[in-house]
Amino acid sequence: MPNKFLNLILTTLLIYNTAFSQGKTFYSIEDAIKTPDSVKVLILNRQHLKSIPNEIYLFINLESLSLSRNKIENISDSLSLLKKLHYLDLSSNYISFLPCSLTRLPLDTLIIWDNPIYVFDTCFADLKLKYLDLRAIEMNKKEQQQIISLFPQTKIRKNRPCNCRGR
Repeated sequence: MPNKFLNLILTTLLIYNTAFSQGKTFYSIEDAIKTPDSVKVLILNRQHLKSIPNEIYLFINLESLSLSRNKIENISDSLSLLKKLHYLDLSSNYISFLPCSLTRLPLDTLIIWDNPIYVFDTCFADLKLKYLDLRAIEMNKKEQQQIISLFPQTKIRKNRPCNCRGR
């Protein structure tokens, strides 16, 4: 088991580094906005954001977006305008629903651990994810099975099912 986990981490890092090494990484909107076409990776973790900044939609070449550990509650359909987005980290926010418009993106990695998301709409069956992170989300076995059935080819990280009632 530990070897599988280490393999997964190394594979994820390799994919991440290979896919995004050609572009620039930015850690603030202010810096990224200076050269919007060169923004490939944008990391806005721990910025106390309550929503996704509108400036993000100017970064048409964005491939990786990390908005981890903010205070975001809603994901706009406008996120689907980022046609090159492969990697999306929304972990540790307050998101309870993902719009079907996300399925129009070429996402292969979706990290949403520690959000109150318990179900996915069936539209997500069209999304060809390689990796889905659902850790720190208390789901019962039925909720987990529904998600697993939507993503049969996806590596899913999740907690053990809880003895909690369905929502």
